[in-house]
Amino acid sequence: MGLTRTPPPRTHGLYLFTEDGDHLHVGRCGLTERAKSVGKGHSNFRTRLAGHSRPSSGHNQATFAWRLAFERLGAAVEAMPRTRVELQIHPPFRVDFLCQKERVTAMECCVVEITDDFETYLFEAYAARQLGTPHNVWATS
Repeated sequence: MGLTRTPPPRTHGLYLFTEDGDHLHVGRCGLTERAKSVGKGHSNFRTRLAGHSRPSSGHNQATFAWRLAFERLGAAVEAMPRTRVELQIHPPFRVDFLCQKERVTAMECCVVEITDDFETYLFEAYAARQLGTPHNVWATS
């Protein structure tokens, strides 16, 4: 099903998904507010990248695959359920979401270890801007 690759390190920083030479998405892993509030530590590349591509990952883990499915389905999404939880189990979306997780699994992934969380926030935006990654979105929810 997926591409076999060397497992990423158990450190944190930034990662870049590339497909056919095109840089598509820069992401980060590190200390989140949710983890901090419950006394947990940093997320790491291994768990974050697995979340992006594991078939069982939901909308809040496979966020890049979610965006790809949403964009690929375009206007058809308008006629589908409105909440993320409902949408991820809606048959047409669910099938495409799974295909996009497989697609992400096959992409080249490069990681850069950055131990300072503030630097990861800055570098994520800088890298996305410099590389022209089309799937990074900076709108707030």
